[in-house]
Amino acid sequence: MVGAGAGGAYAAWKASNAGLRVCIFELSHRPGGRIHSMRGEGPRKDLVVEAGAYRFSKHPIKTHLGNATWVINTPITASVVKELGLQTKVYNPDPNQWDHGMFKVVDENGHNAGYLTMVEHMLEQAVAKGALLAYNTKVEALISTDTNTSLSVQLGNGSMVLAKAVLLNVPQHPLLELLRRSHGPLASIFPKPLYVPVTYPIMKLYIHYSDAWWRNDLGLLSGPFSNSLEHPLDPMSLLEGIPPQKPAPLMGQYHDGDVRCDGPGGRCRGFLQAFYGGDLGVAGNGKKGMLGAVKFYSLFVDSISTDSATHLSPKNPVHRELMAAVHDALVEVHLPQLNAVNATAKVKASFPTGAVLSIWSQGVQGIHGGCHMPKPGPHSEQLPKEALQPLPGWPVYVANEAYGPNNCWAEGSLAMSKAVVNRLTAKSLNSDSEEQLLAQKTSPPTDPFLLAGDMSSTFKDPHRSSSEPMMFAI
Repeated sequence: MVGAGAGGAYAAWKASNAGLRVCIFELSHRPGGRIHSMRGEGPRKDLVVEAGAYRFSKHPIKTHLGNATWVINTPITASVVKELGLQTKVYNPDPNQWDHGMFKVVDENGHNAGYLTMVEHMLEQAVAKGALLAYNTKVEALISTDTNTSLSVQLGNGSMVLAKAVLLNVPQHPLLELLRRSHGPLASIFPKPLYVPVTYPIMKLYIHYSDAWWRNDLGLLSGPFSNSLEHPLDPMSLLEGIPPQKPAPLMGQYHDGDVRCDGPGGRCRGFLQAFYGGDLGVAGNGKKGMLGAVKFYSLFVDSISTDSATHLSPKNPVHRELMAAVHDALVEVHLPQLNAVNATAKVKASFPTGAVLSIWSQGVQGIHGGCHMPKPGPHSEQLPKEALQPLPGWPVYVANEAYGPNNCWAEGSLAMSKAVVNRLTAKSLNSDSEEQLLAQKTSPPTDPFLLAGDMSSTFKDPHRSSSEPMMFAI
């Protein structure tokens, strides 16, 4: 297995249980890939920041957007969480909002445990069954001979590992680079399906306050907010993708950040999600919307990094300037509510104690992007199936969100990984047929908060009787 993300961990777990000998090579010092649960955050070191993927659905959530049916469905993820015995909690406490049907992983006390717990448990069980797991290990190339019965995996230190099959749980850009560095007959094959998706950046910003004023003073427990509609887009903004939002772009949700209400009188402290999205989100006729947020925030962090996440501290002058801009923008967005309860002056003076900014972009080594979408064309319809074994005749398999049936969700990687394990273990597919595992939806699903503009629609959860209009954050 190359990569210890959700797909690699799942394959290692299931293959080890089936008695196969498994080695997992991970470039980073940690597992998870774009699942990046940062524990021990905040001044008291007891909070969790989900810098990457972080929630799933137990049942299908459906709605109609334009002429397409939008589906959020993560049955494999839900099954894995259940099989591992992990505890979960509703992501959004408001039953009238669509993401009340989403769930997060919690500990025995109901506190956020981190989505990474799922990956960690799969790897722990794989290792207990004899799998070998190596971190900080780069796979340099795949070396093939004249026969297609086996491959050699060349590591960054020059050593070679003989493999009967290789699963690449690697995002698109580093996956293509790995194959271009490979040698032998397989290097003469152009893996066309792997070039079908395009990559786009995703960014998340969580800002910490010792006084969670949005809860304590305004009673805001759930729902989205943004300043995308307060600032019209001029022609230059549309042309260059320059953010018009001042002093900083905001697009967040009150129920997302980890908060503890253990202060005097039950007052809360914790993180507010100030931004989650990408670089593009033009509303309606293009006169208003969100543009260039990643361009704005990326100036404050290193362009090339081994990690997507950066801790922001008020002691750092660059970080303090950014935190001040975000704080001022938050006050501006909530000014009517703050004025109504005479809390404006107090909140203005309560400067944040820190923040976590994660930008999943081409600057993150081994990741090189946030989410993927297939380009239109004949290959996009059957992409998961065609990308599963992209080098015909060779035992090289791919399991990654970029090519799976659920773009931007760990589910896409898990679906491909499950199909690969079924092949490697010669398991009778039955209800787990590749057609079902890799079925492409009527429209490529992704996270609704990454949708463009200020569209509003009705999310209908078949397991709930109520439904409410939802103003999309992005």
